[in-house]
Amino acid sequence: MLIRDKDILAEEPQVETKSKPKRPRIDKKNMRQAWGDAFDYYIRGITERYLKFHGRATRLEFWGFFVVSGIILIPLYLLAVYIEMPMLPYYYVIATLLPAVGVAVRRLHDINKRASIYLLVGVICALSAFFIQWWAVIPVALWAIMLIRLWSKETDISVGLYGPADETDEIYGDDNIRIIRKFRFNALLLLVLWIASAMVQFDDWSRQAQQTATNDSIMERIEEGGKQAGLSDNEINDAKKIMAKTLKGWNGKIVQEQDITNAIGSAIQKIVDKKQPPMPETTEQE
Repeated sequence: MLIRDKDILAEEPQVETKSKPKRPRIDKKNMRQAWGDAFDYYIRGITERYLKFHGRATRLEFWGFFVVSGIILIPLYLLAVYIEMPMLPYYYVIATLLPAVGVAVRRLHDINKRASIYLLVGVICALSAFFIQWWAVIPVALWAIMLIRLWSKETDISVGLYGPADETDEIYGDDNIRIIRKFRFNALLLLVLWIASAMVQFDDWSRQAQQTATNDSIMERIEEGGKQAGLSDNEINDAKKIMAKTLKGWNGKIVQEQDITNAIGSAIQKIVDKKQPPMPETTEQE
């Protein structure tokens, strides 16, 4: 019996491999144009639209404004550290607060929502978190999530309460939604980083303020103790200088109240000892 080659060489079963579908990439030309539009929206936001709270703002205008604003904060932080002016980024935030609120209001108008209601609720939640307890941060977070979802909604094309729609963020075709998502992600990431750094900085300022208040209290005690010991104003200042050197050595250390009291007494006593004339030497009588 003859065996044919095709009977010997059996075909191997083909195994289907599942591969994840690749995410479509944003066209580089569209991305460059979108960044240019974002910077253009930012410049117009802080100039001709500085106090504009009426009308509409598209998704591209809104997220573009905030992502550029967050990018500008980075060199400002570095410059503030270099020139030892930590408040510089916060001056920038205050200066751009009104246009930021304006573009947020216009974005809500773009989906036919009354911005005053949402912003009022946000102010109430923020004040409750600041003046009540830490758990009040929960409604603030929920309010923020709700606003982010609203700011991410598509333009309401109906005329509604705020005039005709502007579809200028729909010019990138299939890349449109991906560009907006990229801007949103970058803007929120920069916002989280800014909040984290601000909290660390405010914590440092709080500690410095507490330390300054403690040092002032110690100097007041030096002044009271010096007056009780009969020291003049100049002598009290000398005692304060001695205490200042001691406080500098304590920097960053945990000091007990008894140690502070002893150091105050020691500083005053050193000035008192300098003030007293030396005792005359006694000679033996022959």
